[in-house]
Amino acid sequence: MNQSLIYLMDELCAGVEIYYTGRTGGQYLKTAFILCDDYTELVSKLFLLSDNPSWSDQNHNGRFKNYYEIMSEIQQVIKAKRPKDLPAIQDIHSSMKIRRDRRNDFFHSTHLLDLSVTHRICVEAFCGLLDYGELLFPAEWRSALVNARNLETLEVLLRLEMLSFSDPSIQPKVNKILADWPRNTNNPCKKGVHLAIYPEDLHLRLCITCGGKQLRDKLMSLFL
Repeated sequence: MNQSLIYLMDELCAGVEIYYTGRTGGQYLKTAFILCDDYTELVSKLFLLSDNPSWSDQNHNGRFKNYYEIMSEIQQVIKAKRPKDLPAIQDIHSSMKIRRDRRNDFFHSTHLLDLSVTHRICVEAFCGLLDYGELLFPAEWRSALVNARNLETLEVLLRLEMLSFSDPSIQPKVNKILADWPRNTNNPCKKGVHLAIYPEDLHLRLCITCGGKQLRDKLMSLFL
């Protein structure tokens, strides 16, 4: 398996964890959004390197290729080697470019420092990245993802939240599963920090950490 892809999955897991750590109050939405945008660029570069180990992110003049040049190079590779995937890649790139422009506004337009990032924008960005990786690395992405800490469970939560934008009944069902999830299931002495009453986001993080496949299967059942 591509070792760099494994490292990238660990970073992606951290970015989604940041999103869910501050989801209730929205404290880290902008941070998570910026990280997700960075990850899309890393996935793109990793794909080009995987396709051609001699590929470089620098031009002949020594300057780094910009985001849009890299997108163009990917489309050239996909068009030549996997043309049937080109329309899907182009659609995802279109959304990615809009997000990159928005991200750049945070840093280059000081009057836009208070520009807000919504939960929906973050969820769409992360789901788009997951779809993008699956398209670029059809043989490796899934196996790398399931071995990255709690990323498989986090992906289910993101997909359910995405679904909830069109089906408002989904989120209350997710909340019910989390509210009923037992604490300290592996601690027969009933001692430890998980017995304390935490704010909603920290409880969610602990459920994800301790719930494993059992929690993931329970959440997956909501898609049926």
